[in-house]
Amino acid sequence: MKLTKLIFFPMIILVAVSPLLAQSYNYEEMEMEEYNQLLQEWQGRLDAAQKGIADEDARIAALNQEITDTQAEIDKCWDEIYAAVNSSKQQDDSYRADLRDLRNDASAFLSMNPEEIYGKKDELTALRDRLAAAQENDLSLLSENEAALNDIESLLAQAEEKGKPAEPDTYTVNRGDYLWRIAKMPDIYGDPYAWSRIYTSNRDQIKNPDLIFPNQIFRIPRDVGPNEHLVAKGEFLSKIAGYGNVFGSPFKWQKLYEANKEVVSDPNVIYPYQVLTIPRN
Repeated sequence: MKLTKLIFFPMIILVAVSPLLAQSYNYEEMEMEEYNQLLQEWQGRLDAAQKGIADEDARIAALNQEITDTQAEIDKCWDEIYAAVNSSKQQDDSYRADLRDLRNDASAFLSMNPEEIYGKKDELTALRDRLAAAQENDLSLLSENEAALNDIESLLAQAEEKGKPAEPDTYTVNRGDYLWRIAKMPDIYGDPYAWSRIYTSNRDQIKNPDLIFPNQIFRIPRDVGPNEHLVAKGEFLSKIAGYGNVFGSPFKWQKLYEANKEVVSDPNVIYPYQVLTIPRN
């Protein structure tokens, strides 16, 4: 018997995704027996595919259970680790956030030039104190935290090395030299009025600025330390005392005077290029 119509259209839709459709069939010339045989073959393949899907679903479920069990084991291990260091995951998360902040602060110093680092020496010391406190925490024993601490240690060491003040230039006194003449030299300061800077930077050797000796070796500083101030033209003690990085109050000028009596004989008279010590106590 010939088939003139496609009776099982829904079944054909069901297997439309099958590779079998890559083949071409002439249903109008197909015998019912042949069609039934083909339909049975399709049904068998469909059943096999559905069984394969069911098997894969079972394997996926088994893998998901393994993942769940493994995560449970991991969580249990971490609970034991945190118990050993008298801490918790929440505390560890907070600790690691602090380490990230500390690392960022340490990294920021490396972007500064040596003079800036030297001028913020106190801040760098504060970072070193924060690192020491973090190293005292039992959470520092965890390998990831230990690695972060070592990284911060390296950054701070680099910043400290970069911020070390350069050794000041030196000048060996020749016969006939005097401070005014030395300061005027182009490779010294190029300004005779800078003699007072040489004097105040070498107080341990110069007791009288009018009396220096051959073969004395004077320091010729190029910058000032964090607890020093280089006097500029037009400055006076109360003005300097009022600076925010000094005392922040002009009324504390006497404190500045007391710390610099060796070079300031009259509190009403100071000179450009004098290097004044700023007491911090």
